[in-house]
Amino acid sequence: MRFLRLRTHEQSFLNSTGLARSFRENRPVDKNGEPLPWLNYSLIRLLDERLNKSLRVFEYGSGFSTLYFAARTASVTSVEHVPAWVQELQPYLPDNVTLTSAMPGAEYIQAPNHQPPFDLILVDGLDRVACVEASLNALTPDGVIILDDTHRSEYQTLLAKLRDQGYKTLTFFGPKPTSIIEAQSTIIYRTDNALGI
Repeated sequence: MRFLRLRTHEQSFLNSTGLARSFRENRPVDKNGEPLPWLNYSLIRLLDERLNKSLRVFEYGSGFSTLYFAARTASVTSVEHVPAWVQELQPYLPDNVTLTSAMPGAEYIQAPNHQPPFDLILVDGLDRVACVEASLNALTPDGVIILDDTHRSEYQTLLAKLRDQGYKTLTFFGPKPTSIIEAQSTIIYRTDNALGI
């Protein structure tokens, strides 16, 4: 009976977050079918509260997160390493999104450093350790970095090094849209930061 209520009750986690719908549609959406980033739900809730139309966002990797950020911030700049994916996404992007392709390696890693600083950088693509290190120079003074999938052991050394350099880290746990596995995402920030944490 409890499993039935979990599936059918309007306020169950499966329904209130859109997790059930994301399974049905096999894409990261909320309960109304609106795009969500492929981040865990606890972090999405924080972003829902704290994002605003004054923020400039950069993403390594593009997709539903691009649409999510575009609806809530001033602008989104994304870099992709698959030109065909860039072509597929272009028709769906609003005017405040710039999407470019870059070859894996230095061109991709350094992409945010060729523009004015960003308030938030999402690292969810290739070469994540190198991208986080490059992103530190591409932030506004109160800018933050979100590193996805920090449950992977290779990111723990990076996070420890950043804490030694005076950065703070805040890790969020839980499932992502279309997934039942507990994942982790970590915000890297300083005391005064764009998300007010």
